[in-house]
Amino acid sequence: MSRALTGVLASQPRVRRQIARQIQSSTQGWFMMLPALAFLTLFVFIPMAYVVYLSMFQSNLLTPKPRFVGWENYIHLLTAPDFAQALTNTAVLAAGMLLLSLPLALILAMLVNMRLWGTRVYRTVLFGPYVIPLVGSGLMFTLLFNTDGGLVNRIVEIFGGQPIDWLGGRRSALAAVLILSVWQYTGYYMLVFLAGLQNVPQHLRESCQVDGGGRWSTLRHVTLPAMAPTVFFAIVICLIQTFQTFDQVYVMTAGGPDGASTTLAYYIFEKGFQMYDIGTSSAASVVLLAMLALLTWLQVYMRYRWVGEES
Repeated sequence: MSRALTGVLASQPRVRRQIARQIQSSTQGWFMMLPALAFLTLFVFIPMAYVVYLSMFQSNLLTPKPRFVGWENYIHLLTAPDFAQALTNTAVLAAGMLLLSLPLALILAMLVNMRLWGTRVYRTVLFGPYVIPLVGSGLMFTLLFNTDGGLVNRIVEIFGGQPIDWLGGRRSALAAVLILSVWQYTGYYMLVFLAGLQNVPQHLRESCQVDGGGRWSTLRHVTLPAMAPTVFFAIVICLIQTFQTFDQVYVMTAGGPDGASTTLAYYIFEKGFQMYDIGTSSAASVVLLAMLALLTWLQVYMRYRWVGEES
């Protein structure tokens, strides 16, 4: 018997033990994941599949027999002016959040990152709006933007302006929702950027300063490139949160006037629970899910190109 064959026969028990340990470890892992998988299946995957199923039917809560229409609900969304308006409003909110909230959050993060007295208090105060329920914030801003006696219009009148119907104007209603969203979420993004700033290696900043770089040069060539993963994460989360905007619209404007502040999430609620058009509402939900899935894919797949790290 050759030495090679003898070695193979001698290693078989060891290989079997390794395979048995791998199977045991895998089985234990699946058993540990079983409660979470059961919860996700019962409360996430099955409802998602049922929504996709409903989107293929023309159904109404008042009619017991839904009619199968296939892709007709999706085709209707492509040609529906109210859906296009809701999509446009959501895109405007997303652009406003990216252009206003994230730069402001970065500036605040840089300020509270300085070693000054009371920075912990400032961090707490700036983060405070994020933990307030959106319904409460919406009610508070409804009072602030009230046409008669609201604080914002009081300030406008002090500077010689005329009172503005913030929540009833076609242009100002969406702006009011954007202002609330910026106030609500900027503190959260500030903490995200603060964590990224504190992870920037100090020796890189010192090297840039030794080479004659000022604050702007250090920020541009050292800090921001080192914070690229954090900035990309904040952009994706900001877009996802904006596409899910509902509470602010529901409390402040109810989608009005004439759909001028209706977002995708509120459009789904309006079609499903006010007009009882379950098919169109379900189709819009699937479209929103597809958009959020696309944003998630951008975070996972495109991160390597934009950030320069392997996903």
